[in-house]
Amino acid sequence: MTARHWISGASMFALAAMAVPALAQSSQPRQRLDVVPYLGIDQVVMAPLKGDGDVLTYTNVTAGVTAQIQSRRVEATIDAQYNHSFGWGSQTPDQDVISGIVSAQAHVARGLTLNAGGLATRVRTDGLSGATALNDSSYTSQVYAGYVGPSYTTQIGDFTVNGSYRLGYARVEDDIDADLPGALPGGSFADSWTHSLLGSVGFAPGTVLPVGLTASAGYDREDASQLDQRFEDAWGRLDATLPVSRTVALVGGIGYEDIEISQRSPVLDATGAPVIRDGRYVTDKSSPRALVYEFDDIIWDVGVLWRPSHRTSLQARVGERYGGMTYQGSFLWQGRDSNFALVVFDGIDSFGRMIMADVAALSGSNLNVVRNPFTGDLTGCAFSATGGGQCFNDALSGITDANFRYRGVSAQYALRRGPWGWGLGAGYSQRKFITPQGQTVLIRGSRDENWFGNASMTYMFNDRDSIDTVAYINYFDASGGRPDVLNYGAFTSYFKGLSRRLSASASVGIDGVKADDIDTVISAMGQVGLRYSF
Repeated sequence: MTARHWISGASMFALAAMAVPALAQSSQPRQRLDVVPYLGIDQVVMAPLKGDGDVLTYTNVTAGVTAQIQSRRVEATIDAQYNHSFGWGSQTPDQDVISGIVSAQAHVARGLTLNAGGLATRVRTDGLSGATALNDSSYTSQVYAGYVGPSYTTQIGDFTVNGSYRLGYARVEDDIDADLPGALPGGSFADSWTHSLLGSVGFAPGTVLPVGLTASAGYDREDASQLDQRFEDAWGRLDATLPVSRTVALVGGIGYEDIEISQRSPVLDATGAPVIRDGRYVTDKSSPRALVYEFDDIIWDVGVLWRPSHRTSLQARVGERYGGMTYQGSFLWQGRDSNFALVVFDGIDSFGRMIMADVAALSGSNLNVVRNPFTGDLTGCAFSATGGGQCFNDALSGITDANFRYRGVSAQYALRRGPWGWGLGAGYSQRKFITPQGQTVLIRGSRDENWFGNASMTYMFNDRDSIDTVAYINYFDASGGRPDVLNYGAFTSYFKGLSRRLSASASVGIDGVKADDIDTVISAMGQVGLRYSF
């Protein structure tokens, strides 16, 4: 679940997580080091239950590593895998897939933490936005995103000082054909670098004054290769917190913000049409930089903060930004072995900044990363009962190079109790595109909408044997002449330990896709495999 809070482009879940500590973690974490490299092989068959298609068979060979690291200074989760699929026949071409999640925090000195994270996964580029990237589709993209940066916090008398910097990089590798129906010729994201700098100083209510005050400032920048696009956002503001009871406080802030989005022109051919190569515009480096969007004004918001305990926090705000009213809020509850988070968000975003905020919101050494057993891909969410989980469905649906006004709501729940593990994620978002006047791919002001839901269940029979069940649904309502797409499915996997290092697995599943003017395709899938852990 991705969101923007009312101060900067950072994830609101990260803000909420700071407001309510994860009580399941003690101040002196238990030492843990669990690193498991592995090799695996499995056989997959896919058969159409509805719609045209052939029975597809392929063999997956995988190499990967999982790691859980927790100590006084380091906390990290790693789940990375390389998968090569050998297709049986011309309808199942060989494929290589790299997928995984990395989240790490290293406490290098008092108050100073080095944060890093990464994501690799696969999405469809055949116009079926938001659908599962099954191996019967040759039109897939490989997505990479990663960041690194320090954060610092200290107390100087009654004043709390915070600062952070994040350097991020996102990349999409694909084979987009400009004539492919449903694709975005000239409008595909290639790669971008992002910078995010944030600092604040303030004091709590009842220390210096009855009201708490915090002065903060930030700068965000993204440089995208497509048409040399640039996003810059500089802001500063003063926030106040006034307690009105033991659990309720009034909050509000006022500041100033300057946003600019600019890009260069594409190279034109002899007929005056933009030149497109590999599905992307060719940038005219000599063209002047044109301003696509500008916001330069005072920003403000007011609201209420309810914190009945150190486990629970609710914040709701209404204000003015981007030339209109904004409504935002968050609710977070952290239990001993479960947590729930709900966010209402509104901001200016892009795929590069959106996926980077998702990756940065991951934290903790107890992430449950569930994979699709038939493809090796991530299933959309990483759940954690101690907080720090995240869903990527929304960011990976309808990837474009455009900036957009991003509004919506998202929620996530995770529970780990005894042998049981549960995870639920759901959300809705709307993207209103900010593009140059006259663009024909994504018209300025056009909207995409996306609804998604993920659910997972894990049961551990013992240390070696377990069962996983995952269900998912995604509906993408597209603009720009692209098809609306409904994708749904579920699968169950059983894992059996044969020895201390060797395990077997068996999975069954179903996947359905329905798009405009395209017959519904429902596929049944089966898998058996072996894994050897070192």
